[in-house]
Amino acid sequence: MSLKPFRMAIIFFFLAGCLPPSSKEPPPPGKIFLSLEKEPLFPIIDDSDKNSLLQAIKNSLTYLEKKISTPDLPGGLSSPLENITLRKTYSSLALFKEILSITAAEDDFTRKIHEKFILKEAGNGSKQAPIQLTGYFEPIIEGSLERRGDYQYPIYRRPDDLIEIPDNNLPGSNKGIQIGRLEKGELTPYYSRQEIDGQGALKGKGYELAWLKDPWERFILHVQGSGQIRLPDGKILRVGFAASNGRPYRSIGRYLVENGFLPEAELSLGRVKEYLQKNPERTEEIFNVNERYIFFRPLTFSNQETDGPLGALGLPLTAGRSIATDHSVYPSGALAYLVSQQPIIDDKGKVVGKKPLRRFVLNQDTGAAMKGPGRIDLFCGSGDKAGLLAGEMREEGKIYLLSVK
Repeated sequence: MSLKPFRMAIIFFFLAGCLPPSSKEPPPPGKIFLSLEKEPLFPIIDDSDKNSLLQAIKNSLTYLEKKISTPDLPGGLSSPLENITLRKTYSSLALFKEILSITAAEDDFTRKIHEKFILKEAGNGSKQAPIQLTGYFEPIIEGSLERRGDYQYPIYRRPDDLIEIPDNNLPGSNKGIQIGRLEKGELTPYYSRQEIDGQGALKGKGYELAWLKDPWERFILHVQGSGQIRLPDGKILRVGFAASNGRPYRSIGRYLVENGFLPEAELSLGRVKEYLQKNPERTEEIFNVNERYIFFRPLTFSNQETDGPLGALGLPLTAGRSIATDHSVYPSGALAYLVSQQPIIDDKGKVVGKKPLRRFVLNQDTGAAMKGPGRIDLFCGSGDKAGLLAGEMREEGKIYLLSVK
């Protein structure tokens, strides 16, 4: 799931390493999205509610309006790699919103979409390639602003000694930024997860933002990049991504599979949690596999859960509508049509089947595992139910960008 934000972050990063690998070589510019202008028309069906779509469109338009009105914005591109302008993205969204508001019949809607828009399917080089769809969510966790009783596991604000230096030569998720701390006048890598949580590298320095009951919940908060902390008085502290330690991300799900602790076919968030509960002596070892560490900032206090967490655009995410992608490929704020599957989960939290997923989504977030055109992370919402859905979502599919003709 730059819930980065990225604020957040965030790929369902936790399971990303267990998906089929994407091509290591990026497709050449201009060859990522393949136009379907000459392809047969297909029905445009949306399986979610109209209000959530309108809210997500409103958020993207707000972001794009602000960007367009900034005269010194370099390049004016919402997708640098694809050379798609902010105004083009804005015009596409505005026209779609108009069609959505005045068209009721499904056949008429499908005809207008194909008539007014070019649908571009994500591909790889000169051919279409399936995307890999995962889910992410905003956890709701019990916590305290003070260390007391069961609340023994801190989350930290951005440390004062963490330094970010622009560096356009760096590869990977930290491209453009070198992260570390000064030691004897030289920049050195910032503390790892093991050094922070295991050795207390930040202990007693006043960086604690809140205290949680469970190290598993703290790890999930790091993976998701944002969350709600329910305090003892019932108030909600919402926290979001502030910075990372710059260390590489590694999937603990992949680690468990590669070392024979879990079969890949059974891998899910629930199964990983179950394994750790049965093997508590291995918890620290497994968590430390992922050196990447997230620091948070407080967002709001609230007595009720309202808008979603903030995404990479600086606006709330919409459950079931907001996606996280690589924003050097997919235009920021853009509209797309997602075709895949989603798990069916019963009242006991068990997967009992799958059903089609056909809906319009908005590109409003990014994450460390979102690299290239083949990775899409769907924001599933907040709380345990959303977490179950996100934890089970690992599907192939297709995604089509909508661009006004």
